[in-house]
Amino acid sequence: MTLHTLTKDALRRALPSSVMAVVVGFSLVQVSMANPHTGLLTPDVFGTETTLRARVGGFNDPLGRLCELPSGPLSFAAAVDLALCRNPATRAAWASAREQAAALGVAQSAWLPTVEVTGVNNSVSGQHVDATSHWVDVTQRSRDAAVNLSLTLYDFGGRESRIQSAHHVLDAAALTANSVAQQTVLAVVQSYYGAVAADDALDAAQHTESVYAHSLEVAKSLQTGGVASLADVLQVETAHGEAAVNRIQASAAAKAAHGALAVTLGLSADQGLRLEKAIVPVTPPAFTAQMADLMAEAARQRPDLAAAQAARDAAIADVTVARAVGRPRISFGTSHSTVDTTGLTKQNYNTVGFSVTVPIFNGFSTAYGVRQAQAAVEASEANVEQARLAVSLGVWNAYYGLTAANEGLVATASLSKAAASNEEVALGRYQSGVGSILDVLTAETGAATGRQLRINAERDWHLARAQLALALGRLTGAAPLSLSAQP
Repeated sequence: MTLHTLTKDALRRALPSSVMAVVVGFSLVQVSMANPHTGLLTPDVFGTETTLRARVGGFNDPLGRLCELPSGPLSFAAAVDLALCRNPATRAAWASAREQAAALGVAQSAWLPTVEVTGVNNSVSGQHVDATSHWVDVTQRSRDAAVNLSLTLYDFGGRESRIQSAHHVLDAAALTANSVAQQTVLAVVQSYYGAVAADDALDAAQHTESVYAHSLEVAKSLQTGGVASLADVLQVETAHGEAAVNRIQASAAAKAAHGALAVTLGLSADQGLRLEKAIVPVTPPAFTAQMADLMAEAARQRPDLAAAQAARDAAIADVTVARAVGRPRISFGTSHSTVDTTGLTKQNYNTVGFSVTVPIFNGFSTAYGVRQAQAAVEASEANVEQARLAVSLGVWNAYYGLTAANEGLVATASLSKAAASNEEVALGRYQSGVGSILDVLTAETGAATGRQLRINAERDWHLARAQLALALGRLTGAAPLSLSAQP
């Protein structure tokens, strides 16, 4: 590259275009600053974000999405999609993964040469010694320019190991983003069906209160007719008061559940939400999977276990990086320089050379760096084993949790039906003057308990299916929890 000295006229002609170049460059910088997500000045030459998206699997990066709340009642599938787009934990995990993707690009850049351009324009006035060692009293100008290229040719595996480590760290970050997203889906299951259950509990509390109100009317009517005593009326009034208190508490719990759901979705707690009615099968699908098969599946696809393994692989690569610090490095360099000084012959020359850097002594830091990297490998091996044990325990607990939830769904269906029938019979007998008020109150309490147990069983069934899907690494959205999906 040749750098020509500009005369005053040439400089005057070049000034407008130079100013324009500065203005355009400044405008581009301003656009980049106004939109931090633009790739205009930060191109992804190595395609690291494409690599990231391929490793996350089953999830989309929320960056740039609108994440709008759908109109109408909120379905579970829409709630999952909204949370994966807006939930701060998920967005933070994706941002961390993009950070590691950029770190991989930084590591891969070591394969390319470094090119630098320097320019100096000096003006010296007054009495001084010039470049010919003479005292002069004239203004002397010097214009120097150089372009330098340097490239590391070989560093005994340090560069390759840094790239390999960055690849593994990116794998770990992508898998962690996957794990966090699955945890977010589980949080939606808990909060969504928790809110549905809270709404159902409020409806049940209002129904129970109305049942006791009707019983109170019957007791007062029978007292007027001389069939029932004042004690009967007072007992029903007490039960009715307790039902009113329970309804007030259920109303507060429903509001709290809706607030928790809104926050899980990344919305303000005061965001009003209307939820679709949850569908629960009359008979839960058969659960015939073998424990050994589920354990093997979880070991293959649990993202947190794979992330721990990727972190271990990165730690192994870091050992080679630490050792390479104490080994020689061979580099290539070339430069072209132009020096134009007043009163001297203009210089225009090239430089080409190879350099070998051999570390001799660095205070034993290399040895301790290797020891540190080896200890990190041991710690990462322990983390992998801990993650493997946690996976097996998660599958074990989720398996029997879903088994119990299926049984509870069947049991509460018959229980709530029998309790409701008993409630009707007891009140009918009391109205006919055959039964006692104690029978009525006992039956109504049993019916209220049966309704609440059924609500809890439905919520627990949804949650148990989600926990098993999470334990297996399947919880990548709402689809694995559809009624047609196999547990």
